[in-house]
Amino acid sequence: MNLSGNESAASLPKMVLHVLNSPTGGAALSTLGLIAEFRRHGIRSCAVCDTNGFQADFNVIAEAVEGRVAFTKLYWTNHKIRSALWKRPIQEMRQLVQTRCQWGSTQEIIAMARQWHADLIHTNTIVTSEGGFAARRLGLPHVWHLREMIGPGQPIRLPFEGAKFGAYLAPNCSKLIANSESSAARVRAWLPPGLMEVVPNGIDISRFHPRSAPVCDGRVIVGMTGNLTSRWKKHALFVEAASKVDRRLPIEWRFYGHDPSQGGTTPGDPYLDKLHARIARAGIADRFVWPGFVADPAQIMSQIDILVHPADGESFGRVVVEAMAAGLPVVGVRGGGVGEIVRDGETGLLAEIDNSQELAAHIERLVRNPQLRTALGQAGRKRAESTYSLEACVAGVLRVYEQAMARPLNRRTPAGDTAAHFSN
Repeated sequence: MNLSGNESAASLPKMVLHVLNSPTGGAALSTLGLIAEFRRHGIRSCAVCDTNGFQADFNVIAEAVEGRVAFTKLYWTNHKIRSALWKRPIQEMRQLVQTRCQWGSTQEIIAMARQWHADLIHTNTIVTSEGGFAARRLGLPHVWHLREMIGPGQPIRLPFEGAKFGAYLAPNCSKLIANSESSAARVRAWLPPGLMEVVPNGIDISRFHPRSAPVCDGRVIVGMTGNLTSRWKKHALFVEAASKVDRRLPIEWRFYGHDPSQGGTTPGDPYLDKLHARIARAGIADRFVWPGFVADPAQIMSQIDILVHPADGESFGRVVVEAMAAGLPVVGVRGGGVGEIVRDGETGLLAEIDNSQELAAHIERLVRNPQLRTALGQAGRKRAESTYSLEACVAGVLRVYEQAMARPLNRRTPAGDTAAHFSN
């Protein structure tokens, strides 16, 4: 299936059905931003969303699509791959029962598409497949969004990679959007020409306001944001870097994100227990603050002076763009989407992957040099405005929609679309 021909562009869809694997997280936030901006272009939205979440999260999705939403269990292709071997058969059986071997969850999407007369189905993550199955049965275009780093050594593993990934994706996808060059690079060789386009995620820049002065007199607030249940965020690397920074510098370290340990007061999670023990051994426990989960990222950025993001497995790095939009310097690593977003020496400072000594040196340099912090922050704001605005993202997605509308999927009976694609 070669998609490199010059198909004539079709009109934009009037109703888009968004398939979300979760009501929270970066993918959901990006989708919500698209939905809001689509209204300005006369495009309405409906949604099917997985039931993994809380009522408040579901309410946000429902409000965004004006009540045109169905919540149902979706099949996640990566669940059993990322689990312990003994858990995988149990999780697989649970998913197959809950989704009725994906037939039931696909039928939910088909029903919503018919009810609201969807012109296009847009799946917001590579780990759920029912959107493509539904689009094929209805003869609709299907846009699939790759927001993950997949493959060996990456946070997401799928049971089909390499040539099998391309062979599976092509008949179920009119166009594939990758959220960064980093995520695209992992799969480009696996895909037929013309199937994939790179459209960076966008954020509402207007929600972030650069400051003209530090947060606290006499202290520099250095923060990392990332739920402490997300093991691949490399929280320990942040702690290791903090332990190597000159103790005489007036730094307060902060971990933002969901924290089951409640700042170390509730032990029992081995990962978090080791993290707190590492901080205690370094003798810097009194300099760490644990604000927990803060829903509004603009609030987080108003409370810190430097953002540190040590993870190299991010396909994008939304929090990095949020920090730049707030006029903050970023200390990151030369890997994944973060290394792509941050321009070393211009909008932030980059270290080699897993190099805590280099991270510490960059942090020290910024703490000692407020003029450099200001210069990097100002350049970061300009880059966020020019490259990662919501308007720029929407323009890119709409260009993809135009191409996808000219490439509806071939209709197919349900017989061939089963969970067997993912159970091998």
